[in-house]
Amino acid sequence: MQRKSHLALAIVVLLSLSSPVYAAAPKPGTACKKVGQTSTSAGIKYTCVKSGKKLVWNKGVALKKAEPAPAPSPETKVEIKNLLASDPRITLISGLTALDTCKTEDKTPDQHYGGVLKHRNGFPRPSETVYGKKLGKMLIIPMGFNDLPFRFEKIQRGQVFSSDLDLLNETIPYIKESFQKLSAGRFELVIDVLPQSEWWAIDADNPLSGVWGVDNFSTISDVINKHKSSFKFDDYDTFAFITGNGMPGQSGLGSAQASFGLKVKNSKTGTINAILLAGGITNTTLWVHELGHSLFSFEDLYLFSEAQSQTSGTLRKSDMDVPNKWDLMANSSRGLGLLEWNRLLMGWLYENEVRCLSDQKSSTHYLTDADTTTDPKLLTINLAPGVTLAAEVRPGSGSEKGLLLYLINTYVGHGEGPILTQNSVLTKGQSKSMLGWQFTVIDSNDDGVLFEAIKTDIDKFVPPPPKPADNNPGQPTSPIRVTRGDIVPTGSLQGRATWNVTGHESYRLYVTDVVDFQKVYFETGYVNDSRNPLVIDIKGLVCKKEFRTMTEFFTEKNGKGERLVMPSFQLRDLPCP
Repeated sequence: MQRKSHLALAIVVLLSLSSPVYAAAPKPGTACKKVGQTSTSAGIKYTCVKSGKKLVWNKGVALKKAEPAPAPSPETKVEIKNLLASDPRITLISGLTALDTCKTEDKTPDQHYGGVLKHRNGFPRPSETVYGKKLGKMLIIPMGFNDLPFRFEKIQRGQVFSSDLDLLNETIPYIKESFQKLSAGRFELVIDVLPQSEWWAIDADNPLSGVWGVDNFSTISDVINKHKSSFKFDDYDTFAFITGNGMPGQSGLGSAQASFGLKVKNSKTGTINAILLAGGITNTTLWVHELGHSLFSFEDLYLFSEAQSQTSGTLRKSDMDVPNKWDLMANSSRGLGLLEWNRLLMGWLYENEVRCLSDQKSSTHYLTDADTTTDPKLLTINLAPGVTLAAEVRPGSGSEKGLLLYLINTYVGHGEGPILTQNSVLTKGQSKSMLGWQFTVIDSNDDGVLFEAIKTDIDKFVPPPPKPADNNPGQPTSPIRVTRGDIVPTGSLQGRATWNVTGHESYRLYVTDVVDFQKVYFETGYVNDSRNPLVIDIKGLVCKKEFRTMTEFFTEKNGKGERLVMPSFQLRDLPCP
């Protein structure tokens, strides 16, 4: 009996240990045992306090509920900012010169039209241009001659069957796209083509010359006066006269020219801006080059002859040259590209995208070539009235960008090198001293360049005295006059040059590689001959190649006296034996 009672007691003890103990909630004011004792019930914490001589529970304090742990959020993408563009070392706008100071006035002496200076390489821009406009309009006028029709029917050219109209329609979208791209969407060129029923069908053989330097617009004027005197030249910013693309080597092909202010009877102003493409209508860059003249009054930035390469004086050094690598106004065969200075002359840069200096001792700049931003794209430094030193961003090594330096010297004439550029860009860590300024590239990335410009007064630019004005713009004055010239293949590995020329007593003709001018394929030497017309047979060439032909005329015998140089690229694709 006693054993059973012990077992029952053990079971009770185990049950009491395994069951929770529920203490009664203390009531405020009731007795408690020890000061500081606490008891929690229903989220309220009670504390034992002394009240008089008694120990009692206070009213209690409600406890804060523990907040749940926040759920993990998905990883957010961190926006990568262009740190160079916001570098604190960049000189503020308040520390720069007003842009009007760097909008240099063109001082070129050969841009006078009727006594009025036309600013082709400076400001203010001529009113006849589309400067600052968002839209320009061009009318294409196909011209057909008896021996050079503008074809709407397909003919075989090499391995391809096409019409001249097909070639034109295929090229027009690329011309429009080129202006969209070069202007970063800030300019649109609207192109209309004269309806086929209104094409100019001229009852005469092709009178145009394919030789550089021969003025074909005087011929165009004659065609207008004789055949199209009632044609209305209105409502367009420029007109494009084009011939059929013809066959390779055909006389009169290979000519691309522009006229800014061609006199015509039936226009509101008495003049029009125009371009001429006799052949080559599929060359998009050539279109843009010539339209640079007729829409924006641009200069040619290439040298008209090697003899004129010396006219820019000591500024044309071994590390500087005309911008063949950088601007299509210097070379229309290298593809699309324009210096930022030319884009400024077009009205395609906003003022906040151009920075100007004059006498600041030291300044820091960030430039970019990204069209997707309005960050600065051009630094201009006013060296003298009409003379500007410029810097812009171009591709460097790898993905990083470099700094291109160049000089705009409007005292230098058309075709003589008014813009000279560095042949290579400055990259990170490199410095260059140029005409009283030193440039150091601090940093660069694939967006742009951060650099410092310091005024040093070393090799400071001194403007030359201006030349006397010449009222015959763009044409070298010479007693030798060429009115027509053609250089065409005449069979296997040979060709013939025909010139209508007066004022000469001797000539020299030579044929070179189109790239390597030192590689000569044919040369006449100096020949005493004053005939007009002059016919020269060319022999001993190679097949399937493009050539550069240079014809020099002299006012005296044996290659002496004044010289006139006529380059040509008409000889090409000679048939093999």
